[in-house]
Amino acid sequence: MRIRIPTGLASIFFSIVLLVVGQGKSYADHAGIKILEDMEHALISLSNKVRPMVVSIAPYVPTASTKKQKDFNRRSRPTNAGAGVIIDGEKGLIVTNSHVVRNAGKVWVTVFGGKKFVGEILGTDEDTDLAIVKISFSKPSLAPRFGDSGKLRIGQLVVAVGNPYGLKDTLTFGIISGLNRENVNLSRYEDFIQTDASINPGNSGGPLLNIQGEIIGINTAIINYAQNIGFAIPSNMVRQVTEQLLSFGEVRRGWLGVGIERVTPEHALAANTPEGGGVWINSVFEGDPADKAGLKVGDIILKIAGAPVKSPNGMIRLIGTITPGQTVKLDILRQGSQKVVSVKLGAQTKRRKLATLSPLDGGSPLGIEVRDLKPAERDLATVDGYGVLVSKVYEGSHAQAKGLAAGDLIVAVNGENLIDQKQYANILGSISSGEPVFLLVLRNDEKFHLALVRED
Repeated sequence: MRIRIPTGLASIFFSIVLLVVGQGKSYADHAGIKILEDMEHALISLSNKVRPMVVSIAPYVPTASTKKQKDFNRRSRPTNAGAGVIIDGEKGLIVTNSHVVRNAGKVWVTVFGGKKFVGEILGTDEDTDLAIVKISFSKPSLAPRFGDSGKLRIGQLVVAVGNPYGLKDTLTFGIISGLNRENVNLSRYEDFIQTDASINPGNSGGPLLNIQGEIIGINTAIINYAQNIGFAIPSNMVRQVTEQLLSFGEVRRGWLGVGIERVTPEHALAANTPEGGGVWINSVFEGDPADKAGLKVGDIILKIAGAPVKSPNGMIRLIGTITPGQTVKLDILRQGSQKVVSVKLGAQTKRRKLATLSPLDGGSPLGIEVRDLKPAERDLATVDGYGVLVSKVYEGSHAQAKGLAAGDLIVAVNGENLIDQKQYANILGSISSGEPVFLLVLRNDEKFHLALVRED
């Protein structure tokens, strides 16, 4: 007979059971059973405390047609249901994922016990996948406190609450498996908590909590092809984003105006600095804050406002937490010498999605057509598989006049590293006709910068 060893916190119970059995009857009757009972009671107490603070969220369908509502529930509940957690029980404020409420004017919110409310969406932030929903409580509800995600440690015990596959009021447990996970390609600002607490479709928007019942994250995604790998947005980021959504209806982020990439061994050798520290500036946008402050291509940014910069994603997150208009000091490395540069940050332009720029529409606002790299081409790429390939340059276009050619690899647009054609279209969707577009292009293993103008 085979025994399947459970993972996460369940394995702790399994180990204790084996210990109890192995110690004999007298020990099991006293110390061993007492340990199991204490842990069981602690989990039950935690469950009773946090489950009433978690809600179920589903797309809004008017109740006028009973048959229509039943058909919708039967057809859509497993894939569309999400979760949320109450953060202000008096005002009826709930935080969830933006993808749970995307393209919905209203949502159904079902609270613990089964009562349903129509929820109003107060604000969303696609860059972090967070949203605020408001309902009108007849009486104040309890709300958990936010914990400090900056103090989390790998191995801490956690619980997740949500509605996996439409199964409301589900609690799972596990540990923190990793911290500061980025490059997962789930959102623009990534600093995820990784957990092995079971998270499935329907858990999105629900809380990840510590054993004190404090919110330490908002569950956002899983890796479909893997087991026991889930991700949560850290509570400190959640708190910052929700405060801005409630104050302004949007998130206001600082803007530096540079294109960046990781420090390669070649960059490190040229700058006489260890590899892996800071980020390398590959482009500076004319007229933007970095340009006005005198930053140059080839500079390596080591610190921003005293905080070390360890990766491109880390720098993007850091700049995004600073209020536009604020002046910050940047520690940079230029040609082997360290300097401190003061920069007054601008405001990041809010993205606008334009349907005409969908990758499937065949639009060519830059006078070019692009396609994703094929798997074999990604394996041969020298930029970690990033970029879209130029498949066609139109006669008489600005791109042709500037020398862009079929076969060139566009690895970044306006300082943002490209992964695929969809991302390329979304970035262009934030740029108005007549505005400049800065490309970082790879040709024959050599990079060069190209400034074009959106033509449509």
